[in-house]
Amino acid sequence: MATSEETVKKIMDYFEGKGWLIPDVASAMNISEQYLRKILNNPEQHPEQITNIIARYKIR
Repeated sequence: MATSEETVKKIMDYFEGKGWLIPDVASAMNISEQYLRKILNNPEQHPEQITNIIARYKIR
C-alpha cells in the first residue's frame, strides 16, 4: 500500500503531465483552490477526498 506522500506525488505528477495547475483542477472539481490544497497537504485527514480525486481522474 502506498504512503500518503507517494499518493499525493502520483496525483501531482498526473496533473503536471496533463499541464493542469491546482486552480484549474479545483475549478473543474467545483471546489476552492484553498480546500484542494488542504486536501493535498493533509491526505491522512482527507482519505475520502483523496480517493475521490483518484477515482475521478483514474490515476493509477
